[in-house]
Amino acid sequence: MKNYSLLFLAGLFLLGLNACKKYEDGGLKRKAEQRLTAHTWKLDKYMRNGNDETSQLLISNFQETFNEDKSYTRSYTDKNGDYFTETGSWSFDSDKNQIKLTGVSSIELTNETSTVSTADYNILRLKKEELWYYYDNGGDRHEFRMKK
Repeated sequence: MKNYSLLFLAGLFLLGLNACKKYEDGGLKRKAEQRLTAHTWKLDKYMRNGNDETSQLLISNFQETFNEDKSYTRSYTDKNGDYFTETGSWSFDSDKNQIKLTGVSSIELTNETSTVSTADYNILRLKKEELWYYYDNGGDRHEFRMKK
């Protein structure tokens, strides 16, 4: 009977560890979908290779919406002042470390980077009011810090 009790406690401990998994910079993975789909995210800061390059962006008013039905909308004003919007779909990978996108195109971010694209956002932080993610493209790390 003692062995069953220890096995039961060990199982509960492992479940507890899974339930408490967090992102690198904060946020519980078990609440990921609820927090991601709660609203539209607006770009607060753009980092390239660890440097704040928000002021060098060619786009403005960049925002993303992840809907509960797994549809995705991205919108922004491009360098010519034209409003651009596109839709696609999204999903998490099995560990909720990445957001996988389909159906969206590349974006011309800065004069330095030309156009960049990705199908995978690597999540750094996903809290109630913050979403931070990055992706690698063209030898650069592009980090987006979004706010509600």
